[in-house]
Amino acid sequence: MSEPPSGTVDLEPGEKLLRHWVVEPVRADGSTDRSGWLILTNHRCLFFRMAGVLGGRRVERPAGIVWRLEEGRSVSAQRFWMKIGYGDRVEMPGLALDGQGFRLNRETSSRAVVEEILKARETRRAEMGLPLP
Repeated sequence: MSEPPSGTVDLEPGEKLLRHWVVEPVRADGSTDRSGWLILTNHRCLFFRMAGVLGGRRVERPAGIVWRLEEGRSVSAQRFWMKIGYGDRVEMPGLALDGQGFRLNRETSSRAVVEEILKARETRRAEMGLPLP
């Protein structure tokens, strides 16, 4: 699941894809929802859930979460617990967008993801002539 299926995002005029990451949205109780893609464009950050199994995986549309870069209030690196076995847990990297948590895989640096989102947000706000938060 390294590349999102083509045609996943309907781009706005002037919008382009910047990056994407495989994520699992974290619920309030610490459990996770179905995995999917967090896709960063120069205008928005979107989350698309995946459906299907193995080779028959597809992206569910429309996006489950749409976070406009110029409107977003907070982006931060965070760690989430993942249950393994009967009682063991391991900390996993993740991030929070305005309070919505996303767990990343172990190989992905949450700090690097947050930096990329913040950089895109600053660029977008500057293009729109908005003050930086």
